[in-house]
Amino acid sequence: MFKNLTNFGYQRSAKEAFGFYLAYLVLVMIVSGVLGGTLEVVMQNNTLDFGFRVGIVIAVIFSSGISFLILKEKRLLGNFGFILLALLSGLLALFSGCLGGLIPAAYLTTRPASGK
Repeated sequence: MFKNLTNFGYQRSAKEAFGFYLAYLVLVMIVSGVLGGTLEVVMQNNTLDFGFRVGIVIAVIFSSGISFLILKEKRLLGNFGFILLALLSGLLALFSGCLGGLIPAAYLTTRPASGK
């Protein structure tokens, strides 16, 4: 379930894609928490809203980045539908954080690589 987590060109089963989703969700939560807390201390902006904004920015960048990295490794950047799905990943992350943003990325890991 948690094998080949850093191999973005690997074609996963549904169970492995769920493991990928969980592992990267936990990773983003840890990174967002540490970065948001650090920025709040450094900037002395002790508001919960600031932490949420930092978390959303990280979620959008991370979800989109992972999705496009998967497309690059699988050589699927020529497929317009998959590019739209990667962009949807960032849009979903904007509204629901990485809970929604990583769903398209997990789906993209189940697709086979292009033979080109």
